[in-house]
Amino acid sequence: MSDDSSVSYSEMDSRGFLLIRGFLDQDEIEMLGQDFEAAALEVNSNYSVRRLSSAAMDRLEEKFRHVNERVAAESSVRVNCLNDGVYFSTVSEKTTLSSPRKGAQQAFPWHQDHENYWMWHDVKNYLNFYMPVVKPVLEKSNLTVVPLDRLKERAPEIHDRLLGRGATRVLQSGKKWVVKDDNRGGKVGTLDFDLAEIEETPQLRPGDLLLLRGDIIHRTQDSSTRRVAASIRYINSETVVPRSSVAKGGLAKMLMMLNARYLFEPVFHCFDQSNGEPIRAGEIDRYLKEVRERRLKGEEAQNTSKLGFLSRLAKEKIR
Repeated sequence: MSDDSSVSYSEMDSRGFLLIRGFLDQDEIEMLGQDFEAAALEVNSNYSVRRLSSAAMDRLEEKFRHVNERVAAESSVRVNCLNDGVYFSTVSEKTTLSSPRKGAQQAFPWHQDHENYWMWHDVKNYLNFYMPVVKPVLEKSNLTVVPLDRLKERAPEIHDRLLGRGATRVLQSGKKWVVKDDNRGGKVGTLDFDLAEIEETPQLRPGDLLLLRGDIIHRTQDSSTRRVAASIRYINSETVVPRSSVAKGGLAKMLMMLNARYLFEPVFHCFDQSNGEPIRAGEIDRYLKEVRERRLKGEEAQNTSKLGFLSRLAKEKIR
């Protein structure tokens, strides 16, 4: 275990992220590298990812638990359930929404994460353990973030609107930067400055941990080197997930959900089994893991049909 005695976990409230150097030891880095090479490519068509094995996540869970306990003791963020983990690479292994061709992946622009916001609704109490596994150049292919305190100082209204939410992108329009709402459509607001003016880019080595809240704005620094990072996600199992929030939204949301229907179709099935009762994130998480296990055994298809999912989505929208 790395020495995190100098880490200020209260920064999860004030800044939305923190850095722990040397979080993984060399054996753990090599284990994740081997796990990445053995992992199958996900059927997600939004971007090219591979999923961490349960064995790899289980091996590291004690370390994650220690961090989560410190976060809870020193900030208002609360997570308690290891939900999922994927590997992100700067090299795309297939054509996706975010990468129009195989090879060096187009760097993600400024955004808040989308799928986790639509699935869990609560992204303040949601942590992303981002850890480079393959990282050939210290100064390149890092993750660039917009600290919450800097955003609040420069654009307090936008800060308040984005706090606790996701599914946005920040795109330049002339001399302005528009915060697009990919959840309902339209825009959240407009910035009169480039977020690059307040960004931070922690320079990460293999095994370093960049811990991120789910609502922080971030982007890929560049895709000029072959970087592979493990991204392991924790949720709060007590979060109540509103059924209506999963399905409602605009065209951008519909397209991205369609591309990741293997994730969202089981969520709707879980709601079907709840008989209209409020459902907690922990219940959905358990069901998703059961589905994943059946798929690994070949007992259930890896994906549903596009037409079938669109039909289900339409029914959910008019409930």
